[in-house]
Amino acid sequence: MAGFKFRLEKVLLYKEQLEKEVKAKLAELNAQREQLKKRYESLKQDELFQEQKLSQTPVNEMGERWLLDNYIKALRQDIQQTQKNISMLEMQIEKNRKELAEKAKDRKIMEKLKEKHFEYYKKEEQLKEQRNLDEIASIRFKAQTY
Repeated sequence: MAGFKFRLEKVLLYKEQLEKEVKAKLAELNAQREQLKKRYESLKQDELFQEQKLSQTPVNEMGERWLLDNYIKALRQDIQQTQKNISMLEMQIEKNRKELAEKAKDRKIMEKLKEKHFEYYKKEEQLKEQRNLDEIASIRFKAQTY
């Protein structure tokens, strides 16, 4: 039964390749999301630290207070932008998950088709073998005519 050849093997390999590409893209997006989450946490910590620093700065140091206040405003803008980026990445991740599910479904359909073709091939081979054995048996045990 080594002669089995699935005619759509290239299609199956292509579907597997597409699935792998989507998996890689999903892994990349997840890594980006984790990196942005770390950045977000870092910005939040920095914001808290700067707010504490601002509250401890004496009122008569106007230049220092102005600088800290503007820095905190910039941090808040960065935090907002980072949150937006995280949200956008999460939407892309969800889209990729759906795409991955679809690609996996396509690949599984092709694999099932391959299994069905293999079962059909096995049955055909068994039938051929049985016919050969029947032919050999009929030739061997053919009634002798005198």
